[in-house]
Amino acid sequence: MKMQFKSISLLVLAAALGFSSCKKQEGVTAPQGDFDRSSKALFPDTHTLPTTTGTISGLITSNITLTNDKVWFINGPTFVDSTVTITIQAGTYIKGLATANTTSGFPSYLVIRRGAKIDAQGTTANPIVFTSAKASGQRAKGDWGGVVLLGQAPTNQAKPQIEGIPVAQIPAGLAGKDAIGYGGATETDNSGTLKNVRIEFAGVVVSDGNELNGLTLGGVGAGTTLDHIQVSYGADDGFEFFGGSVNAKFLISYGNDDDDLDFDQGYQGSIQFALAAKDLNFTYSSSPNGIESNNISSPIVTTGGAFASRVTQPVLSNITFVGGATAGPTSGIGHLFRVNSSYKVRNSINFGFNAGATLINTTGSEYSNSYVHGYSTAVTGAALTSTAVTSLTGANPNTTIKLVGPFSASPDWRILPTAPAGIRTGAVFTGLAVTHPGGTFSAFDTTPTYLGAFGLQAAARWDSGGWASYEPFTNAY
Repeated sequence: MKMQFKSISLLVLAAALGFSSCKKQEGVTAPQGDFDRSSKALFPDTHTLPTTTGTISGLITSNITLTNDKVWFINGPTFVDSTVTITIQAGTYIKGLATANTTSGFPSYLVIRRGAKIDAQGTTANPIVFTSAKASGQRAKGDWGGVVLLGQAPTNQAKPQIEGIPVAQIPAGLAGKDAIGYGGATETDNSGTLKNVRIEFAGVVVSDGNELNGLTLGGVGAGTTLDHIQVSYGADDGFEFFGGSVNAKFLISYGNDDDDLDFDQGYQGSIQFALAAKDLNFTYSSSPNGIESNNISSPIVTTGGAFASRVTQPVLSNITFVGGATAGPTSGIGHLFRVNSSYKVRNSINFGFNAGATLINTTGSEYSNSYVHGYSTAVTGAALTSTAVTSLTGANPNTTIKLVGPFSASPDWRILPTAPAGIRTGAVFTGLAVTHPGGTFSAFDTTPTYLGAFGLQAAARWDSGGWASYEPFTNAY
């Protein structure tokens, strides 16, 4: 059934742009999009889970392995202490208990402290899955808190502490310690590996501007590996980067309440191949942006420390961001860069939001070789050098962009052979090196000749094979 989106007030959009910090509000109902919903799920997870279980909780002070012969439960706030490694075997399912069911009465989440490591290396066929402890058909956004990874790479804050974790929730064994601190001076710091990992139904909103996300990264260094990670149906952001210099490839943010990629506090790293898509059958925040990039952010609103002059600068290539089929979800913006945030964005497809890209003219910034659509406006902001940017406004963005099926029940974000030549053959990779002291991100794949996260319709999908799933509500686990 087709339904029209409610009109968006330009005053709401202007108000959203007026804030200099991340702001989130719950309870904004998104209108229904033309998703042609059916009972067919895209990439259902058909694994049979073991009947034996294990539990982690509180403070973990020695190396631990979560084996795939058990289903593991996170019971309340769980911290991996400094110098400790948590290893998770491929094919392991970890379920976060709802707050009402935890021993402490606090939300369940996993924190890898500064100096600790996580070794979570799933495979394409046997991913590692963090999900809700509720049964199929009962799961909801925010059932548990998510994964927090803290490192020792620079941030432009003085002695920051990760948001979303009240003091009362810190284990007694960390009393008197900087339990949730992050950042340092080691650009190449290694907090471990997350590969072929899904995180579902996470996110806890403690207060406005103070939340846990699906994957929260504080001061994470370039020695850390983030590769093939999907965050789905979270109660806040999909991925949030507070400073640090970690690089990533093959990221999916699907159906999350707020921003898909959020950059703050001097994050400088590179991301290639990222998909962000909204599912407009669900409630969203007041401004569910695709990208929200800030130099400083709430609740910390001033820079400080040895890296106070460090500017946020994500380097992004081959990214596809999809909002709604007939109008923006609320006052959402596809790519929002503000508060002295710098950026390099190339080879992007960005459409279906109320506003396409809102940019600022920061030294070293570049927005190029992209297709940008907005229902109200496409590209706005101060003058800057843009090369090969095609701007589109109005209805039916996919009529021009021509992806296979971005709004269907089983979405396909690959490119039709009838798409414009600029989408099919327009990739530009020269000059996409990260310039921070952590060194160049050498993992950029320079072979694609297309815009966006996926290639042509005839090409294989990197989200196939079993590691990703787009209907976690009905998966049997």
